[in-house]
Amino acid sequence: MKKKLLFVIVLFCYAISFAQSTNMDRKRFGVSYIKLPSSPILDDSKRTFSTNSKFISLYGFSKVNSGASLDIILDYQGIAVDDYDIVKNKVEDRDSDGKLIRTRYEYQVIVDYNSRAAIQISNSLTGESNQEHYLENSIFKSGIYKSYDGAKKYYAGNATAIKKRYRSEQWVRLIRRIKSDLNEIYGYVPFEIKNETFLILSSKKHPEYVTHQKLFDEAESIFDRMKYNEPIDGLALRLKPLIDSFEKITTKYTGTKRKERKIRHASYFNISKMYYYMDNPEEAKKYAQKIIDNDFNLSEGRRLISLADRLKERLDVNQLANRHFDIVTEDLTNLDYSDVPEEDNFQELKQQKEVDIPIIAYLITTANDTLTAQISNTNISKIGYTVDVHLKGDDNNLQPNTFKAEEINTLALANGEIYKTITFDEVSTGTNVPGPKLVKTLHESDQITLYVFNDKELILKTPNSDKGTSTLTPDFVFGIHKKLALYAADCPKLKTRAQNNEFKNNQESLLEFCKALSNCD
Repeated sequence: MKKKLLFVIVLFCYAISFAQSTNMDRKRFGVSYIKLPSSPILDDSKRTFSTNSKFISLYGFSKVNSGASLDIILDYQGIAVDDYDIVKNKVEDRDSDGKLIRTRYEYQVIVDYNSRAAIQISNSLTGESNQEHYLENSIFKSGIYKSYDGAKKYYAGNATAIKKRYRSEQWVRLIRRIKSDLNEIYGYVPFEIKNETFLILSSKKHPEYVTHQKLFDEAESIFDRMKYNEPIDGLALRLKPLIDSFEKITTKYTGTKRKERKIRHASYFNISKMYYYMDNPEEAKKYAQKIIDNDFNLSEGRRLISLADRLKERLDVNQLANRHFDIVTEDLTNLDYSDVPEEDNFQELKQQKEVDIPIIAYLITTANDTLTAQISNTNISKIGYTVDVHLKGDDNNLQPNTFKAEEINTLALANGEIYKTITFDEVSTGTNVPGPKLVKTLHESDQITLYVFNDKELILKTPNSDKGTSTLTPDFVFGIHKKLALYAADCPKLKTRAQNNEFKNNQESLLEFCKALSNCD
């Protein structure tokens, strides 16, 4: 009798353990390593370059006056200004009943500014020489004027100042792009980020919660010791018991239910990340494949496989076992360059970071093609109706490309951010444009997804809805408790919480609501 009772208790506890919520947090940690070039000079004693520009620099190289392996000539071709155009717009003023009161016209000056530059790269080691061309375009739009003459007078009095401003801004962007591309091809760039993520249980009642929290604390502490110029063998040894612990968790949850697959997914994800940053792409890829086989989040598995493949490719082409070693970057010249006209003030350039380091991005198009690209931090902030990236062309050189939102299904960034193309009526810009837009995923489940557009407009979307709903609409602003109660109709406890105004119309509170709905049993 006692044995039977004990057996029942064990079964009960086992059932309770699986009934626990499996909410996951993406907890951040930092890493540091050398970004390896795509076309390296393997002999570090020959990593030298000469240039006619004081703004050109290469990490891991010595700048010399002559006899360099690479000779980089910058040809800045100045700025071109198109003829200005004064656009006439018809405006109809109507009363509250829609009756036309008056018709008037507004005038606005529009001008195109284009700056061009080219670099000639000669490699004395291979005898190769190639040229790259760069273009920066800006469209100036003035304020609104009541008369044609008013708009014309404004531009006539400010044309010189406007041209000078755009010339300075476009020069800065040209130089940043050129330096970024050169370092992508040849440079050994020290790289440090603080926003890599592990998947860690946030549900305190789950049996693995304490273990997960402890494992993250230990992993974070180990990665905090990582330096780009120091060996990582010792770190790898310290991570091995953590990897074993995550592996052990997968053997405890072997069922096919969603919560069990979610626990396994987190373990495989964390192990793959550890191996990736320990410069072991083969093992990282092995666990990324387990993510796919586990059938919980296939896109994350595919993304980690792509990262592992690219890492292996870069290690192989650089004939290196890891991305952690010391580099020498020095300027051995005392030349007086004159590639920038004296009348222009480029003080802004001096305030920029030495290199605007791009990150890897993966685009899944509507045709289901997966493209590997690079995107700069500047362009990440502009993701919306379009996204600007660099793709490798047929000549293996990076070329700028712009994709419209309707051409993209998913945009995954190497920093862990995921963008999706959805349709919703935007409110934040005041334009109410209804078409598809790229939005960043904050939370995604088979119950509800929370996105953010333009870093300020939150959008909710359910799987059975073709459109998302902005939380800046009047219905949400004045009646969020009613709207959220509708979303939680099949989750009585959460519905009651919503009706009691427990949730606010902000990112933190809506994220809490979405997580609660996604884990409602």
